[in-house]
Amino acid sequence: MKNAKISLTIAFLAAPALAQTNGTFVLSSSNTISPPSPMTTISIWAAWDDPSGELIFSAGNYDLTAGDGVFSNPVNVLNGPASSAGMTNGNVISGGVNSQILYPFPTPVFNPILLARYDWTTADFTARAVDLLTSNTSFFVLGDWRTVSFIELFPIRFTPGSGVINVVPAPAAWVVLALPLVACTRRRRA
Repeated sequence: MKNAKISLTIAFLAAPALAQTNGTFVLSSSNTISPPSPMTTISIWAAWDDPSGELIFSAGNYDLTAGDGVFSNPVNVLNGPASSAGMTNGNVISGGVNSQILYPFPTPVFNPILLARYDWTTADFTARAVDLLTSNTSFFVLGDWRTVSFIELFPIRFTPGSGVINVVPAPAAWVVLALPLVACTRRRRA
């Protein structure tokens, strides 16, 4: 009977975290793209809501797609068992998988936690926002050290990640030619 009480208590503690926890991938770009700086580093993070503060990212997978451009130099940051930064093919990263060993309890616990980095380049400097999107996720798992259990957030409590790369064109030639005229106008008024 004593064991039954312990099991009920553990299930009760895990239930609120499961009901309120949602997960996603967060995508960030290191800089704006312009002719002097045609490359940016895209970072992909796992993030989740955790009212208890006790849940740890265990494993997740994704493909990463950019609206255009080319990915290169995949770097796996969270490199647990079976982790892979995936394969680059133009504007697509396929087969990204990241995991970490939960026991013994990793300290410190990061939320969000950095999973991988990719370089992205373009030769098209038309002003635009290039969309980033994760797709083909089939698992996003958190670990609960209190109950020694795992919580699968995909698909019901999971939202695909999205982000933007900003591309800024080079100044137009007419702007460069107009600068001396602006300077002359200011001198006359002074």
